[in-house]
Formats: sequence, C-alpha cells, structure tokens
Amino acid sequence: MQRTPSGEQGSYNNAWHKMSKSYRRANPLCECCIVLGIMTDITPGDYKGCVDHMIPITRNGSMYNLNNLLALCKSCHDTKSVNEKGNIAPVNIHMDVDGKYIPADKAQVIAWLADKVRKRAEVGGDGGGGKT
Repeated sequence: MQRTPSGEQGSYNNAWHKMSKSYRRANPLCECCIVLGIMTDITPGDYKGCVDHMIPITRNGSMYNLNNLLALCKSCHDTKSVNEKGNIAPVNIHMDVDGKYIPADKAQVIAWLADKVRKRAEVGGDGGGGKT
C-alpha cells in the first residue's frame, strides 16, 4: 500500500515513486541506522521507511539527483524532519547541473543525523531505527 503524499509531496509524480522504489531496492537498509550499528529494513512494501531528500525540495534541493537522496527508516526520518524545521543539515552544499542543491558530502549529512538520533535516544526517544 502506498501512502498518500502530504504538503509539498503532493507534487511528487509517478517518476518519483518509481525512483524511490528503485532507490530503496538498491539501499534496503536505513543509511543512518547502519552508522549506529543497527540494521533496519526499509525495502519497498509496507511503510517501513522512505527515500528522503537531504536538501529538501522546498529549499531548492534536487528531486532526482541520487546525491541528494537518503534511505531512512521512519524513526530516523522523523528525527531529521524535526531537526530541519529551522534549517537543513549544517553541511556544505553544491549546485548540480540543473541548478538545484545537493550536499557536498553525503557522509556529513549522515553523521549529523546519526548524532541527532543518538541525542534523541539519550533523552528518552526510541533509540533510532524504530527500535525500543
């Protein structure tokens, strides 16, 4: 079952859904959880996770550039969303050939997010990766 897009996701189209599904097949584990030593399955199917834009589309992030995509479980995605309400991850960014933004170093974004997930776990969150 596919979830219904909300907010700016309402403009996501069939091409995006195909790309998202393909990206999750190629990256079946949450890329943040891996850094934390947790293996969290996010393969297509039930809503176990998503493909996230590291630089949000609403902030001129590239929609289809693989260098702007990150496979995340629901828990890590929620942590990222809460922490980017004010600003995006504090990392260097570049402009791609389409004039859209991508992170200069994906590992920096993952390290930033892993730190946020760890801190969330320390203050009584779920420990990341949807694990309790």
